[in-house]
Amino acid sequence: MVVLYGCSSSNSDFELCNGNLYPYYYPELKYKGEFYAIKKSFYEQYKIIESANNSGIVRIQFHVNCKGVSGHFKVETYDLTYHKSTIDNQIVDQLLELSKELNGWVPGVNENGETVNSHKFLAFRIVNGELIDILPK
Repeated sequence: MVVLYGCSSSNSDFELCNGNLYPYYYPELKYKGEFYAIKKSFYEQYKIIESANNSGIVRIQFHVNCKGVSGHFKVETYDLTYHKSTIDNQIVDQLLELSKELNGWVPGVNENGETVNSHKFLAFRIVNGELIDILPK
């Protein structure tokens, strides 16, 4: 299941800055407090959902512009063997909202010293409604 969300965590008029959209691995997009802060935020705020279709992987891909603002969210869901699947909407919606609330992005800097737009993705492993792991590490 693929769902597109055009909303931004802090600005409904999300726009990429002029220039290229760089891949998630270059230049390095950072987060204040590093990955530890992202994990801490999710593990503290995520609420277990007990329902049918409550195990699998939720992958959320988004862009972070040169100002550190996120937007253009895209969600995909898989079963635990990485086959396309459906996961309870309460889980997906909760993870999406928590992703949008991440506001400590430090934009990547290109070889010319300019801040740039970047891709980012987070994948959440859910087992019986419980958040087990967050990738990439």
